[in-house]
Amino acid sequence: MRGKQFTRRRFLKDLTLTCAGSTFGVQALAARQVWGKPPEGAGSKESATMEYRPLGKTGLKVSALSFGVMRLSEPAVLFQALDMGINYFDTAHAYQNGNNEKMLGSVLKPYGRSKVYIATKILPYYKQFGSKHLNNQKSMETMLEKSLTRLQTDYVDVLFLHSITDPQWPLHDEMIGFCQKMKKTGKARFLGISFHTTGQTYVDTVERTLEAGVYDVFLATLNYKSPPAHIQALKNARQKGVGIIAMKTQAGGYKPEAKPTLNPHQAALKWVLDNPFVDCAIPGMVNRQQLAENAGVIGKKIGWSDRKTLAAYYDAVKDRFCLRCGSCNTSCKHEVDICNIHRCLMYWEGYQDFDLGRTTYRRLASTENALACMGCTAPTCNCMNGIKISERMRHAHIHFT
Repeated sequence: MRGKQFTRRRFLKDLTLTCAGSTFGVQALAARQVWGKPPEGAGSKESATMEYRPLGKTGLKVSALSFGVMRLSEPAVLFQALDMGINYFDTAHAYQNGNNEKMLGSVLKPYGRSKVYIATKILPYYKQFGSKHLNNQKSMETMLEKSLTRLQTDYVDVLFLHSITDPQWPLHDEMIGFCQKMKKTGKARFLGISFHTTGQTYVDTVERTLEAGVYDVFLATLNYKSPPAHIQALKNARQKGVGIIAMKTQAGGYKPEAKPTLNPHQAALKWVLDNPFVDCAIPGMVNRQQLAENAGVIGKKIGWSDRKTLAAYYDAVKDRFCLRCGSCNTSCKHEVDICNIHRCLMYWEGYQDFDLGRTTYRRLASTENALACMGCTAPTCNCMNGIKISERMRHAHIHFT
């Protein structure tokens, strides 16, 4: 039996490498042939081995461990996730130039659309002449239509306005009009925003979006080192019936040289899921090993040894892991988006995904990137947690441009 399992695994790995230049539909078909037809009940909304939680007031019951598909390129991992009882999958129009949605759609369609929940995200802005400008309703409708075609579905369960950086954007008439129209036409069952904001902007984004009264779900950065004000803002939103989905849960995903006895990434995920205001988490997973590790924390509470592991992990990565407190942003005279540049570096150094880091960096407006840091000598940007900001900003700009 071991030999047979190894052969399947090796075959899938070889298949992914061989099909790198082919369509994801072909990869998904090959994966189905390896694993056989979907077993009876697989991919259904509930499984005895998975924990399920209500997503705010939407009426959806989602798997506590859900799937962030952004960096995944192996369809077989999705089949394994379905077999584990994961029923919520998060992608976006921009991920992998649309190929991420194609892969997800080709895998989920055979399982039956009613058995899974799909979320995708639309960027509400575009960059022109070095500045960000809000998209109009027509442009966003076109993007969603392309997403639905790739996903091979007529609707998504949750449609997010993606990567909100300005607390006022969710209140913009164009944004609200687009969202309400997509819900009215049935192309989106529920609406949400996703944001990577920092400091007080994080809190303001939550509060302003609640004022709009049209958004059902928040997708927000949350981990064991999140500032208390961020945690309280999400608690307040959940108390008002908004679904809370946590991302960036593994605090960077770094692999410290001095490894603690326990797995820090499992401990970090435990911490997130142990919070009663969190409906589910969507850690990004790229292989079956990561999927198995994350699934191993389901139903388990964070304990003393986990907290000790997290303390050791942070001590190993504190010279590069940004806590997103936002204090450095206010100290920069050039208004460089220091926290989001740290996020780009995290994608490269923690996730081991240089292309994602570079792509995210190049999406910043020219006034936000680290160009101004290259010749800056003013010692104004200080990190209260000890990160050498000037060195890190120059490091990012040199490698990502």
